[in-house]
Amino acid sequence: MRKTGVQRWALISIVLLIVLIFAGAIVRVTGSGLGCPDWPTCWGQMIPPTAVEQVDREKLAADIPRFKKAAERFGRDPNEITVDSLLEKFDGTQTWIEFINRLLALPVLLANFILMVVCWRTRILKKQGIAAFSLVIVSALTGIVVVASGLHAGVVTIHMALAFLQLFLLTYMLWAGGRKGVLRTRIPQTTRYQVMILLACVMIEWALGSQIREMTDRLQMQKGIDSRPTWIHEISGSTLYLIHRSFSWAILIAALWLAYKVHWRGFVPRLVLAVVGALMIMGLILSTSGIHAVIQVLHVGLAGVLVSAVFYWWLAAAPSNKGGPRA
Repeated sequence: MRKTGVQRWALISIVLLIVLIFAGAIVRVTGSGLGCPDWPTCWGQMIPPTAVEQVDREKLAADIPRFKKAAERFGRDPNEITVDSLLEKFDGTQTWIEFINRLLALPVLLANFILMVVCWRTRILKKQGIAAFSLVIVSALTGIVVVASGLHAGVVTIHMALAFLQLFLLTYMLWAGGRKGVLRTRIPQTTRYQVMILLACVMIEWALGSQIREMTDRLQMQKGIDSRPTWIHEISGSTLYLIHRSFSWAILIAALWLAYKVHWRGFVPRLVLAVVGALMIMGLILSTSGIHAVIQVLHVGLAGVLVSAVFYWWLAAAPSNKGGPRA
């Protein structure tokens, strides 16, 4: 079935957003969240410096009062923020990692703007198109707060939660954005009630995972990135980690059960099963070999793919055991 403009741009927006989630995970695991201490410029420049000598100290000094106010607002000691203290933390690699992450947000913004325009021109999901673009703006503004807060754990989690909320909305638009009178895609042999079990498990696991990521963020700030191999020993005794690790089996069992019900057929069910399997393997590596940076990035990014795919399955699942065209 040929996709409408709304569906095509919703799919493009989903892909770009997942790429941005991967980029955000790279920022997080490399400790590059404060690679640019200001916004929208980076170290006071549109194109960031590569060496500390290239930083304009006068421009940086002019921003110090604003940095101090933001620090005080989030419970940090404003007296610790000086030109010298900021320059001591300068890292050219981290600066460019954070800058590239910001650049990748621009295609997401543009794609969602085009999606909104297409919705209005075709009169398909007009309200959802406005909501999708508005949510991107809110997420961008939250990104500013993330920097201003000095990577406050709660603010970072809210920023990630907004990205996943955006995934839900865009996935709905991908499924529901067809032409009027055309039947929406259905995945036979499963009902929404059944798929909701898997979706609920995935979201619970995401909530638990976000708490684990906050733990690793604190360890990174306290002990530095070089201490990464020891993090698993620091968090393995926590109740949250043990629940998170064990709960992944509920997701695997639910995914296998649903895949069995659709006779292991269909692109979406197979994608869900493949991603769940990959995440299980990655979780095993993370728990036995330390919090490896590359695996952690893949783990976070694939979680976005899983959320979108399972939600699409829930939308396409039949209200009863009868369904339409297979996805």
